[in-house]
Amino acid sequence: MKVLPGSHGRRQVAATIEQGLTRFRAGLGTFYISPASVALLLLNLMDGLFTLTFLQLDVAEELNPLMRVAYEHSPLVFMSSKLVIVNAGLTLLCLHRAMRASRLAIRAGALIYAIINVYHLAFLTHLIRHWPFF
Repeated sequence: MKVLPGSHGRRQVAATIEQGLTRFRAGLGTFYISPASVALLLLNLMDGLFTLTFLQLDVAEELNPLMRVAYEHSPLVFMSSKLVIVNAGLTLLCLHRAMRASRLAIRAGALIYAIINVYHLAFLTHLIRHWPFF
C-alpha cells in the first residue's frame, strides 16, 4: 500500500469511524427485552384498541389531554402516538436496565397497564349486559 501525502488523516478518520461502528454493534448485542417489557408492549396495544373502540362507539371520552388531541386529529394519529410514546420510553428503560429503578419502572408499567385492561374488560362487560341501552 502506498501512503499518499495527507492520507494519514483519512486513515485516522476511517479508524475512528470503524471503532465507533464496532462499539455501536456491541451495544446492540446487549439490548435485552424482558418478559415484563413484552407484557407492557402488548398491554399498551390492548389499551389503545379498547380505548379506540370505546371512543368510536361514543361510549367513553379520552381523559388524557395529549391523547385527546391526537384522537381529535385522527384515530391513526391516536394509535401511532400511543404506541410511539410508550415504545420510546420502554426503549430508554431497556437501555438502562442495569439500574434497578429501570427494571422496577418496567414492571410497574406492565402492572398499571394490566389494571387498565381489567378495567376495560369490566367496562366492556357492562356495555354488553346493558345492550342496546348504553
